[in-house]
Amino acid sequence: MISLDEATKDWARDGIWKIAPAGLSWIEEGNRASIGNWARIGDEASIGNWASIGDEASIGDEASIGNWARIGNRASIGDEASIGDEASIGANSSDAVDLGWADGYRKCVAQVNGVAYVGAGCRWFTLSDALRHWEAKSDERALTLCLMQAAIHIAGLRGWKLGHVSEEPCT
Repeated sequence: MISLDEATKDWARDGIWKIAPAGLSWIEEGNRASIGNWARIGDEASIGNWASIGDEASIGDEASIGNWARIGNRASIGDEASIGDEASIGANSSDAVDLGWADGYRKCVAQVNGVAYVGAGCRWFTLSDALRHWEAKSDERALTLCLMQAAIHIAGLRGWKLGHVSEEPCT
């Protein structure tokens, strides 16, 4: 694994964004990324433009992180995983699965300590809280509820609990 903070320490900056130089296999020249301390990336993995990688985050071998994706502190993206553009994966999570794009936001499911969490836009909440949130808006979020059915099945296959933590505000 490559230490991202070490590999990017001398890159040009634009505020918090580090600007990728030419010649790297894992990020295109000119792409911007925010890289946390002790973040790592595996062999043949890639990072999209404007990606934000948190402290101690780990991106597995052959994994792909899309444009504008946000990966929280100590989050882990597994080998060969693909997290699309504008994905949101919260802190301390692992085993992320990209559910797709619906109703204006990309949806992902991952686990934190055996509890299923859903990321969508600035939201990162337990699967049970996500279901309550979108069921109350079922008329305008029908496709999102379809993706949540997939999240329920993924959680079941992986043995994750649905969780009962109340929604936290966006930051």
